[in-house]
Amino acid sequence: MRTYVIERQAVFVPYLEALLAAAGLEIVGVAGTVDVPALGAAAPAAVFVDVDYLARGGLTALCTVAAAVRGAKVIAFTEVDDPLFAASCVVSGATAICSKSHSEEAMRAALLAATAR
Repeated sequence: MRTYVIERQAVFVPYLEALLAAAGLEIVGVAGTVDVPALGAAAPAAVFVDVDYLARGGLTALCTVAAAVRGAKVIAFTEVDDPLFAASCVVSGATAICSKSHSEEAMRAALLAATAR
């Protein structure tokens, strides 16, 4: 599945690329912020968004991404372990939440489940 990654902290990009590849996702773009024209050009089927470190705010970023790539699966990646925040992510456009506190195996399983829907 064609996947675009939004991760502000470049040091984590290689780890995320390996994690997503292990889940069978093809990375078609990586950015440190929400770049609507780049998202449109990449035409991803999924967008993986680290919502914790975005300057515009994670929830605002999810709204922007969901509007920019209608029909794509939007996966919010967060360290916040709060059901209210998870619900806010879903209301903002996320189709799935992936927790940073999970093991790599659990994250891979969550990615597979999120992209299989």
